[in-house]
Amino acid sequence: MTSGKKVLYIIEEITYFTLLIFAITTYCGATSYWNHDQSKIVMVASCSAIVGILCVPLVEHILKINFSIFVDICIAVDLILSIILGEASNVYYRVQNYDKFLHFLGTLQFAVLGYSLSKFFLRETNKGSHQLLFSLMFGFFFAIAIEAMWEVYEFSFDSLCGTNMQKYIPDEFISCVDEKGNFTCSDEEIAAFYATKEGHHFAIMDTMYDIICDTCGSLTGIIICGLIFKFKPSLQDEIIYRSSKEEVSISQLDTPSALSKAIADTKSVSNSLNQPHDINRPSESNK
Repeated sequence: MTSGKKVLYIIEEITYFTLLIFAITTYCGATSYWNHDQSKIVMVASCSAIVGILCVPLVEHILKINFSIFVDICIAVDLILSIILGEASNVYYRVQNYDKFLHFLGTLQFAVLGYSLSKFFLRETNKGSHQLLFSLMFGFFFAIAIEAMWEVYEFSFDSLCGTNMQKYIPDEFISCVDEKGNFTCSDEEIAAFYATKEGHHFAIMDTMYDIICDTCGSLTGIIICGLIFKFKPSLQDEIIYRSSKEEVSISQLDTPSALSKAIADTKSVSNSLNQPHDINRPSESNK
């Protein structure tokens, strides 16, 4: 791990640990940065960020690969946009379709990452045809799967902690929800809202629009991969690379001269092993 990545990880951990402390003090009533419900969301988001940041070097260690600093910067930017701006600064509620923009951007990045992972391991083996097509399809469905897990994550914490991460509670009713998640406004107001088409579609519309934005972002990501990496394949090595210096670089394996040399060395070793050896023949020193 480079020193730049270590510094970035330390700054991120300190930032979200501090944000977690502020959220806890607000939830306990010692401070008033957010309301009671929003402080719970900030607590959950901060804990998720702290754990998620630590997962990056863990994945690198398990797969014995290195993500470039560009990947870490993208993760840091995404966390700032979603947690510090989106939740802590209430941009989700102040800017229309801000959540949809983050879904589009997130799946675009995951599609590029999924494509790079697939192409990296396929190019190491140098086996199979249609590697580009397979990697593009893998990147597309990889991003969709990650965002599906994100929806499960939001639903789980909404159910367990009483948060509103899926935005299933209308903005005008946020102030009318008690700590147990029950509406405190009149039955007439609730019935009047949910009697409309917007009302009885409200809970599902946010999730469905998220899925649509996820699909569009993933599709955009693989289109970018197909156009850029097709003409600049060397850029793939700038995203994911081997951490061990003993490994032969992928770019070297792609060159015809390197491949020819590797094949020639293999044949030479094979021929030497196949030559007969007479163990009863005396050596020159014993003649």
